[in-house]
Amino acid sequence: MRDLLSSSYFPFGSQYYRAPTPPPEDWDRDLQAMAELGFNSVKFWVQWRWNHPEEDRFYFDDIDQLMDLSAKHGLRVMLNTIVDVAPAWIYRQYPDASMVTLDGRRIGPQTQPHRQIGGLGLCLNHDEAVEHMMRFLRTTFDRYRDHPALEIWNFGSEPELTQSMAEMRLWADDAARMGDMLCHCGRCHFAFQRWLERKYGDIDGLNHSWNRNYAGFDDVELPKTRNTFNDIIDWRMFFVDVLGENVRRRYEVCREVDGDRHPKMCHHVFIQGFPITSTANDPWNVAQYGDLHGFTQMDDPMMHDILRSSARGKPVMSAEMLMLMGYTLDLHECIDADDVKRHIFTGIAANLKGFIFWQYRPELLGREAPAWGLTRLDGAPTPWLKAFVQCGRVLDEEKDFLFDAEPPEAEIAIVYHPENQVFAWAATGNEKSATDSMLGIHRALYERCHRIDFIHPNDVRAGVLRDYRVVIAPMPYLLDADTAAALAGWVEAGGTLIAEAYLCGWNREEGRHATTVPGYGLHKVFGVRQAHAEPASEDEYLFVGGLTRRGARLDLHPGINDSDGFVAAQPVDVAGGIGRIEMRLDRSLPGVEAGAAAYGAIVKETYFIEGADIIGSFRDGAPAITEMHYGEGRAILIGSYLGLSYARHGDPSTGRIIAALVETAGELNRPHVSGRGRVRVDTLGSRNGEQMIIFQNLEDEASEVSVALEGRSSSMREIFGGPDLPISICEDRTSFSMALRPREVRVYRGRSQ
Repeated sequence: MRDLLSSSYFPFGSQYYRAPTPPPEDWDRDLQAMAELGFNSVKFWVQWRWNHPEEDRFYFDDIDQLMDLSAKHGLRVMLNTIVDVAPAWIYRQYPDASMVTLDGRRIGPQTQPHRQIGGLGLCLNHDEAVEHMMRFLRTTFDRYRDHPALEIWNFGSEPELTQSMAEMRLWADDAARMGDMLCHCGRCHFAFQRWLERKYGDIDGLNHSWNRNYAGFDDVELPKTRNTFNDIIDWRMFFVDVLGENVRRRYEVCREVDGDRHPKMCHHVFIQGFPITSTANDPWNVAQYGDLHGFTQMDDPMMHDILRSSARGKPVMSAEMLMLMGYTLDLHECIDADDVKRHIFTGIAANLKGFIFWQYRPELLGREAPAWGLTRLDGAPTPWLKAFVQCGRVLDEEKDFLFDAEPPEAEIAIVYHPENQVFAWAATGNEKSATDSMLGIHRALYERCHRIDFIHPNDVRAGVLRDYRVVIAPMPYLLDADTAAALAGWVEAGGTLIAEAYLCGWNREEGRHATTVPGYGLHKVFGVRQAHAEPASEDEYLFVGGLTRRGARLDLHPGINDSDGFVAAQPVDVAGGIGRIEMRLDRSLPGVEAGAAAYGAIVKETYFIEGADIIGSFRDGAPAITEMHYGEGRAILIGSYLGLSYARHGDPSTGRIIAALVETAGELNRPHVSGRGRVRVDTLGSRNGEQMIIFQNLEDEASEVSVALEGRSSSMREIFGGPDLPISICEDRTSFSMALRPREVRVYRGRSQ
């Protein structure tokens, strides 16, 4: 990252200007205040609709003044070029430029809370309109490429938002209809047919995949239901490619005009908030363009690991650090210094090299007002501004270390397959089912201080499996043949593969359900075949006190009166409206005794055993978790969706068993934490032996833990002025005890020996 910047500084600052706010009378005073607070970076939006109000007239007076003021106050500027807000004259000149819903409604131009000036809705397959978009970008890049304040071009700011309006995804809540999925216009229909022609080569290839009998590609219809799979998957992946091509063109224009003057970046929103099905959001698709990559940062560690994984070695940063999200009369809670530290140092632990807060002043326009600000509405400081400034000063003091530091390499990877994301939506009607399955697996491991990467089919094809000891496939109903074959070979060579129910149940190439599950021959790797699959037991319900069965007590919360054998409580939908099923361990796992229970979701899959050992069983004795030694490696299969259950319910035993299954692979490189409470410990090290240790109490209660790290460390100082960390060294392990307040964050610096 340091090599990309014009001077050695750790990017730290705030978003400031999204026209037309804040008003010009505040600009000089605010930018001076930022500089005096220690900010070194500021971000402005250059918006197509605002800055190109007529076809032959550009308006840059506001950006010119802000750039000059930034230079005056020594602030380095990230310029966001926002092109999803098409000018009014575009829609007037091209009445067919808008995206179209299934029922024929043209949705553009419109406003949304995050695009208050309007213009949303442009179809990226409208070639003439897109050419005007590129003209605007070329003009903007040319105007500011030599400005002394410019530091970073953000040519792709949340590009996925162009593919769906955040509040228009009604179809995601109504699984019986496709509603407002975009885009159904004639241009998209034609472009989709040509895309299929390139992908399949001839109509026989498409007919084989879709199980149709089209005479030619011009016969192909746009899917109107989610009732079949390969057609809907292709349709949504088509838009992923459309979006990626648009981002590629933005990058190429920026590089053509700017050359190597400034680093260029794109930043994405997390797939949990903007799923691939409705927004064409595949981080790996857009991360390939630019010199660095970023994201819109929220309070979820999985976001950071997906960012780092999708960037594949590029420097990464927080382009929009969101902490004060809110809407009119749906306001955010106040935050404190530990909240600020948690956001920043979760990022530091994931190797982020910069932070731009969203935003300096609270929003004044639309439904995002009056939230989001570091200051009060009148620009006066808030307590959290003080905490943010303190973090910035500490990062500046540590910048030399932070630029050189790296976290330990992950030994565990979670499979992210974009087509499986679409398949899971089509199968369940819920966009977040596959994402939540990944989230639950990640959370269980994160809470136990494991380092986790994510791998995409493109990564598998590039051979990255060899970098990992354990790979986990959550809700893996769809994996393509190449990925399945690569995983089989990797297990045979010594890897540990853990997968959930219905592994490769859908044959992507054939467009039909596999007759043997696990599919693609993986039943040989796992030593089982699916015997039966049924819903998670319908006579189990989730109550406030725990999971209960009609007429029988299971795990009741202490203090609940169960004298009659029933729980006196009303059912609550903690599990997100999904059935749950219990499975218990037949043998002990690392840190978990035999008999411990975990709870799956949606499906109960049982097996014919064909060489595998049984690790756990359902209540009726049927195999629930199996283990197979295959070649030099191991394959573990779980007959339900533990990750989804843990994400939506958080049962502690389920999280412990997820982690224990991973830890059967042997000793993994991680901090070992024991005691009361959940404490996340992260380390970073530099080539010259310097070290940082980050502690986060993940609980809303005080925690007291003992921690052991591999290696020998010298004395450690707390970088925010707290007491030094008392350590003890025994052979090649460093250990210490730690008491933390609720949600407290501490950061120490020292040297390893």
